[in-house]
Amino acid sequence: MVRREKSGTAFFVDDSGALLTVRHAVDDCTRVVVTKEGRGVAARVVALSDRVDLGLIKVPKTLGLSATFPRTVTTAANEMVFVSAYDRLPQMLSHGGMLGNATISPSSGGGESGYIAIDSDATFGASGAPVLDSRGLVEGVISRRTGVNRVLAVGAAEAKAFLASNGIRFAEDDRPQMAGSSPRANRAASISARVTCLQN
Repeated sequence: MVRREKSGTAFFVDDSGALLTVRHAVDDCTRVVVTKEGRGVAARVVALSDRVDLGLIKVPKTLGLSATFPRTVTTAANEMVFVSAYDRLPQMLSHGGMLGNATISPSSGGGESGYIAIDSDATFGASGAPVLDSRGLVEGVISRRTGVNRVLAVGAAEAKAFLASNGIRFAEDDRPQMAGSSPRANRAASISARVTCLQN
């Protein structure tokens, strides 16, 4: 019998159904379910990072598009990025989407190793969400809130190293993955899904 559940966001990182999320969203689960556009499928936990807050899960096939990481990480202080829980994306899209809703914090350099500090009002369920730059590339993975309008994200370099160590062949490119005027919410919706951890 399921006594508790927690939910977050995950995003596809290859064409074979692998998704990246945060460790705390899929640790100690009896069952993990990935839901996208109203369709739920069972997922299995493939790996949990010992170094940073990352988890790798797998479903039978990729639903939508897979993410692309930058070859060269270029996040800088005050850069506008996009962050959202998967469950909030339909509402954003119905209002025309948006280009950006969060900013890389100037003080992120002194933060925890491997993490990026971001000024954002990302809501419950955003853990595991991709941090998208102006090109639609994944610059990080939302880990946890540290203040009212502040979150920490695992940086792309750490995320790529974790995926590579688990044999995932992810896409890398420095070219834009979307038109400059396209809402990043669209890109987030195409690569993301809701992840639900059911616990006894």
